[in-house]
Amino acid sequence: MARFYSIRFRLTATFLTIILAVMLIISLFLYNILERYHMNNLLIHLERTGFLASEFLVGHLRGQIDTIRLSSLAENISRQADARVVFIDDKGLVVGDSVRVGGLLNQTLEHEDVQIALAGEVSSSTTYSTRIEHQVKQIAIPVKEDNNTIIGVIFLSTSLEGVNQTLADIRIFLFLATLLAMAVVGGGSVVLARRFTGPLEELTMAAKKMSEGNLDQHIVFSSEDEIGRLAEQFNIMARRLNYYTKNLKKFAADVAHEVRTPLTTMSLLTKSLKEHDMEPKQQKEFIEDLDNELDRLVALVNDLLELSKLEKNKVEYEKISMNTLLQDMIGENKYRFERAGLNLAGFIPDQSLKVFAVPRQLRQVVSNLLDNALNYTPPGGMVTISLYQDGSEVITKVEDTGSGIPKEDQSFIFERFFRVDRARSREGGGTGLGLAIVSEIIAKHNGRVWVESEEGRGSSFYFALTAVEE
Repeated sequence: MARFYSIRFRLTATFLTIILAVMLIISLFLYNILERYHMNNLLIHLERTGFLASEFLVGHLRGQIDTIRLSSLAENISRQADARVVFIDDKGLVVGDSVRVGGLLNQTLEHEDVQIALAGEVSSSTTYSTRIEHQVKQIAIPVKEDNNTIIGVIFLSTSLEGVNQTLADIRIFLFLATLLAMAVVGGGSVVLARRFTGPLEELTMAAKKMSEGNLDQHIVFSSEDEIGRLAEQFNIMARRLNYYTKNLKKFAADVAHEVRTPLTTMSLLTKSLKEHDMEPKQQKEFIEDLDNELDRLVALVNDLLELSKLEKNKVEYEKISMNTLLQDMIGENKYRFERAGLNLAGFIPDQSLKVFAVPRQLRQVVSNLLDNALNYTPPGGMVTISLYQDGSEVITKVEDTGSGIPKEDQSFIFERFFRVDRARSREGGGTGLGLAIVSEIIAKHNGRVWVESEEGRGSSFYFALTAVEE
């Protein structure tokens, strides 16, 4: 039963129904036109013959009527018109008949059409003849003298067998044409439906495989129509889903690895404190190391929670001054940099540059970039924060004179848990999530972030947001 509900079946059935309805309407229309055409032509032919014959009949109906001569005349006209011809006088009496044997000669013809013609009007009708067992077309035409006095009637009738046969042939032709149209459309619709539903079936199978866990799917398509675009979007979705799934697995492994390191260190430190007698000074060092590992673990959990909030929470944006925000951040961090032997400077323009943003998140972006510069810049170095506008963007730049980033690592710098120097960054307390948080926040603000760095000469981190007019 499922196939009867398939798109292919419904498309084919719809096309066949439409073509059947169209062909029926066209056939009925053409048949009616052709039927009227043949009937009108036949009637015109009989009427023209009757009027021509009436001109010859006027003289024969005056005075003494010769029925034999009139019957001969009727017979001649009958052969030319291919119709039965009957001459009737003004009393309704048949005075001439093209049918010699079994005719109506010398009989009164009380026919409705004849009575109408005796009243001066042309009358026609269609009836069934038991004599020839066919339908016949009849017409009665009045015969008038010059003064319009009616002196008789010409009654003509002809079989409709030929017309009916022609109409029957037309019906057969239209029926065969309908069947042929349905066959052609049916075959075409099957091919068309297969073309349409083929990619859909492939999409269905690919989606089924993805639901079973096989995410590495790709649909091959060549068309540029809606089906092709759907297949293209499916391929994009499959690639992204595969990418995000792999990243999720990698992320889970990285989290486990990052958590395991401080936990292992803490376990060793705790066991050492429990199992060995130590001098107070050594105990203090172990406790300080334990405290540092706890701080590192707490920082890692906080960063993970922050990433989770960025992915889920919807926040309200407001117009803020980047000048004020950066000046506050420089003031808050200046003493911390001085203790590390670094000089923190800012180049903030007098012109107020404003953006739509979440102040708390932008402060975290700047704070993370400053922490990164602090961790990778040796004592005596310089860290500079600059602000400027470029076109429709407000750009913030955090530049340091640190060790720089190798060119091959620069494209991965904003990935989660990526470290240029893992050992050194762990010693500095880094979680490997600071720049990933920066990238997430700027993406949430529809901005862009990038880095320019030269190994041994320092790095410059930029983030750009859309400027807002006063």
